[in-house]
Amino acid sequence: MTKALDDKLTTVFAADRALRAAEMEFLDGSGPAHLAAIGRAIDHALTLDDDEDSAIRLMRAADLLGEFTGPEVPVLLLRLLDHDEPAVRDAAGTTLLDLGYSRYAEVARAIEKLIDDGKALTALKEVPFVLAEIGEPGGVKLCLRLIKHADAGVTAAAVEALAMLGDPSVIKDLEKLRSDKRVVDVDAGDDEGAPSEGGGGPTVGDLVNEALEHLRSLKG
Repeated sequence: MTKALDDKLTTVFAADRALRAAEMEFLDGSGPAHLAAIGRAIDHALTLDDDEDSAIRLMRAADLLGEFTGPEVPVLLLRLLDHDEPAVRDAAGTTLLDLGYSRYAEVARAIEKLIDDGKALTALKEVPFVLAEIGEPGGVKLCLRLIKHADAGVTAAAVEALAMLGDPSVIKDLEKLRSDKRVVDVDAGDDEGAPSEGGGGPTVGDLVNEALEHLRSLKG
């Protein structure tokens, strides 16, 4: 039994070395062609019937994207951030966060386009927390756009992010939503965004009032 476990662990180590070697070989002399290859790989992975295989490929793609720069990188990461699988979103969010610290302008432009389109709801619910973690002042403006979104989950995420960013100047904007009765449910189905009838999770207005209390406390 002991030898069998030792052999299995050796196999794990060998696989890790092989992965590192394969990544180094792929990234050698990396440029636009390599980035395009990752884009094609993402397109292909999204068509696979095997959800586990698809997720594994997408997580690896998210990790590899951290080795590249340019406007296409955050666009690809935001596509991954819109995935249904939490592990894929986590991998994409981690890389997007790292990119945001060093190349915020590229990330912000990609997010602006995502907001303009307004359809990638899963990504739009994640983006505010990425912006709050990065902490750039420009993130406040983007979140102020997101609180106007028709989806309650997107609005709620933006409200929470504004509280995290801690800029009291947004109080007047948040006050307009104090009576918003849309229910926010992290496991929302078809009824998310409908007026509350006494059930479900907190309303947007509830979250706004909590955010206002926090922001006012910062004013002293």
